Amino acid sequence: MDAMELVAFSVNGTEWRLRDVLKLACMEGRFSAVENSIRRAIMKEFAEQHQLSIDEQEWKAKANELRQQLGLYSAAETLAWLKVRGLTMADLFESAKARLLTEKVKRIASEDRVDAYYLKNRLSYDKAIISQLIVGSREQAQELLFQLEEGEPFYQLAQTYCLNSSSKYDGGYVGSVGRAEMSGEEESFVFSSEAGQSGGPFPIGSCYRLLYVWEVIPAALTGELRVKLADLIYEEWLNEAVKKSKVDIKLWGYLAGEPLG
Repeated sequence: MDAMELVAFSVNGTEWRLRDVLKLACMEGRFSAVENSIRRAIMKEFAEQHQLSIDEQEWKAKANELRQQLGLYSAAETLAWLKVRGLTMADLFESAKARLLTEKVKRIASEDRVDAYYLKNRLSYDKAIISQLIVGSREQAQELLFQLEEGEPFYQLAQTYCLNSSSKYDGGYVGSVGRAEMSGEEESFVFSSEAGQSGGPFPIGSCYRLLYVWEVIPAALTGELRVKLADLIYEEWLNEAVKKSKVDIKLWGYLAGEPLG
């Protein structure tokens, strides 16, 4: 039997052949299982070059963590889950080891670059807590700004006039936003304002909006942000490593009729 005619899966009784799956992957230019395997191969090669190792206690703990993430809380459940997928405990352990190696490679690839990356992109991590009041014309927005300057509460005007239904009934409250989520004019106003200031009108699509600043929160390299930056740096490093590697995906050739092997 032609391997391409093997049933890859079925949905409500309709079978999808391996050939169908691969054709879709070809059209989209990606096949996540293949891409993830390539990324893992490059990660393992890096780990070998740097002589990274994992002791038994580490990978057993990671395997237990992985089982719990999959909702497998007993040996019987684990074995049944593996059997359905044609896998063994050795495959589970191998996956746990690969995840541990990924964590170690990520630390090496990013640990000396996080601070510099943060300093270069620090403004991107500034935040502000704001409310908005969106109306249909500049003239109406200007009139409402005059009312705010005379002491009218922002939230009351927003509840009455704001065209944005998702924030109107919260008194215009938007919450935390970053610089990239605003226009240049809005960014300049918000991040130079004191708490309690209102400003505008600022064009937004065919409408105009007023902004109220609750708080400006300058960027800080917290532990949480450090983890996010390490993940980002690792992904950039890995994507670049994939581009530089010589990768030959045989599956596309098989689909075109080349002999299997």
